[in-house]
Amino acid sequence: MLSAVGELAMSRVPLVCKETLQAFDQADVLVLDYLHEKGLLHAACRVLVVNETFGAITCGVTQSLQGLNGPAATLWSDSHIAHLGLTFNAQANALTVADFVQAQDTPKGPFDIVILRLPKSHALLRDQLCRVLPQMALGALIIMPVMVKHMDNSVYKLLESILGPLTTSLALKKARLVFAFKPTKALKQDPKPEETCWQLPSLGLFLQHFSGVFGRTKLDPGAQVLLDQFPPGPYERVIDLGCGNGVQAIAAAKKWPLCQVIGIDESYMSVASANINAEHNNVASQCEFRANDCLTGMPEQSADLILCNPPFHQERVVCDQIAIRMFDQAAQVLAKEGELRVVGNRHLGYHAKLKRWFRRVEQVGNHPKFVVLKARL
Repeated sequence: MLSAVGELAMSRVPLVCKETLQAFDQADVLVLDYLHEKGLLHAACRVLVVNETFGAITCGVTQSLQGLNGPAATLWSDSHIAHLGLTFNAQANALTVADFVQAQDTPKGPFDIVILRLPKSHALLRDQLCRVLPQMALGALIIMPVMVKHMDNSVYKLLESILGPLTTSLALKKARLVFAFKPTKALKQDPKPEETCWQLPSLGLFLQHFSGVFGRTKLDPGAQVLLDQFPPGPYERVIDLGCGNGVQAIAAAKKWPLCQVIGIDESYMSVASANINAEHNNVASQCEFRANDCLTGMPEQSADLILCNPPFHQERVVCDQIAIRMFDQAAQVLAKEGELRVVGNRHLGYHAKLKRWFRRVEQVGNHPKFVVLKARL
């Protein structure tokens, strides 16, 4: 990545062969160019970067501040992959690894500049702004680098309702910068993240969600279809891969009281919510939740059943790379007589893809939009 602050070698994490997607976009370059051209970085400057995926902005800012004998930037994110990407790319460029703050925690200010990549979730955006404003120095600048196609009217109105008047740069290569200053009367907000609570009467569950968790006000349809197609069991070692709020793991623990369940997600807010939900629903002793890159580091043949509701996008990029990685690793972690159950939209073609690793793949159940597949080695 080449910008006004210098050249950086940036890679997407995890590293895969024949990677075709970049670890940065033009909005990342644009904000780094702006910081350099306006001379905004100085030795005492504290910079918070929010929601970036692989550490391009954070590494660029850190590179500039290191040259000024200043502090490294701080990255605030809900993504374990972002944490891995930041660490890998900082080390690859001989930079100090910036501080990393998980999304359910609030970074400690005061910050002079906040660089905010806008998340897809309006609830997460609102939550983050309300928590970060009290951590900003008086007169601090907020810069929001965006690709033009991702800035719609509803996002702009939400930003204005919290931050007040906004200004924008000219668009360059389909990217632009949106600017705001800390409001004079900044919101006084509890540093704890926003929570939503609701019940799932069909399973007798009470669920709590932080703002960044997918399906935070209701059970997503794919999860419901997978719940409806749980195998009879019993099982002793269950993995909920892509556990989200933990509903699959909790349902498994209740269905098979002697089993131990590990829930894995790359979202820190999901893992935190799942831990709370297991406690609320009296299965905490059976459940363990981890933020992880899929099944990396899990022992081979260590699971009798793997439940999987794969994401079909990474941030705003639609792709099946994460699902493919899940299937590949599941084949290693599953016991010889174990079973993988996968739910996905019909058009994703998981049936054919699973056959790369599993000899026996069959559809179970029937739904107009989703398909549940049973796969065995």
